[in-house]
Amino acid sequence: MKIIYFFKTFFFLLLTIVTALAISSPFSYAIVEFAFIFILIPLADYAIGISTINFSSENEIIMKNNFFWQPALYFYFITHFGFLFWAILQIASANDWSYTLLLSVVVGLYTGGLGITVGHELCHKKELHLQLLADLLLASVCYQHFAVEHVRGHHYRVATHADPASARLGESAYAFWVRAVKDSFIHALEIDWKRVLWGVILSLIFALICFSYGIKVLIFFLMQSVIAFTLLELVDYIEHYGLSRKELNNGRFEKVRPIHSWNSSHIFSNGLLFNLQRHSDHHAAAHLPYSILKHHDEAPQLPSGYPGMILLALVPPLWFKVMDKKVKVIQVSS
Repeated sequence: MKIIYFFKTFFFLLLTIVTALAISSPFSYAIVEFAFIFILIPLADYAIGISTINFSSENEIIMKNNFFWQPALYFYFITHFGFLFWAILQIASANDWSYTLLLSVVVGLYTGGLGITVGHELCHKKELHLQLLADLLLASVCYQHFAVEHVRGHHYRVATHADPASARLGESAYAFWVRAVKDSFIHALEIDWKRVLWGVILSLIFALICFSYGIKVLIFFLMQSVIAFTLLELVDYIEHYGLSRKELNNGRFEKVRPIHSWNSSHIFSNGLLFNLQRHSDHHAAAHLPYSILKHHDEAPQLPSGYPGMILLALVPPLWFKVMDKKVKVIQVSS
């Protein structure tokens, strides 16, 4: 049983291995990482399918307290900064600007796909050292304010027009990106400007370290940051698109329910993304570790995992054709 738990918890290492290969020789293997994320994962999701099974009460306790889930986050943290530093050394010793561009994409897909996912998990924890790790991960992609806005803003305003991370019906991913990037920072400042300032300082320290290796390395740092937080905002776009809570007579909104988040129970992508796609349960109990998030039958289900849905979101006419019908069905049934 412990071997199964270990395998499930460290499944993300598949992407780690692919990324390491791409960093070692980006001209040869950058396309391998891209194909793994945006072709192989959607195909694996389709072939392997979904799992709607939740842990029994007994196994939930085991998974909540198992030895592996928190060390997996620590191990990711090490690979995150190890890959960043590895890429910095590669770029600093190369004269080719295309090398900088390729490594920015290769590393940005990793720091955005897994780094912000792990930062999201850690920023919900009460322990100060875990919050510090979250700040370091998020500041390394110039997005530490997410730790403030997400926990103390998004979780309260989700599925309302006041929430910058909830996409509206008919809003394209591109329009959402502009609104979300701008308004999430402004809202974070309003919530806790001191902690946001701390995050800005951390990001500036990272930028200065990169600049000490040359302008190409600084550009790499900024480019991988943009790619990373763009992945985050695309996921935000997917998670709540078109879903809204009803406003009550007293001006408040109804309680957050599973129907206010899009979910994906696809086995392969959930294994790689630390169960991030069981998003409704995360909103129900944000303090719970990712390892025991539940499937909710009443939650609206995505036709694919996040990598496949990101590709769909990048083509708005196709996105609207697929998703707007699903939203209208939910609106009628609720």
